[in-house]
Amino acid sequence: MEAKRFIGEVLDDGHLSLPGDTALQVGQQFEVILLPLEEAETGEYAEALARRKGFADLTEEDVARIIHESRGVR
Repeated sequence: MEAKRFIGEVLDDGHLSLPGDTALQVGQQFEVILLPLEEAETGEYAEALARRKGFADLTEEDVARIIHESRGVR
């Protein structure tokens, strides 16, 4: 299974907006992790810090995994 990353919005009725291709998967279940958009910049900061500290071989996915693991999200 491939993870998808997107920016969604909570709608007036309390539902979360989804990208078109995901919205068509009616009945399919997903694990959802919500991060406020302003916190999404954490990954960019961590990536820059990794470069400065000599960990430039880390990918964006590696950084995201480290952030999620540090928050207890698997």
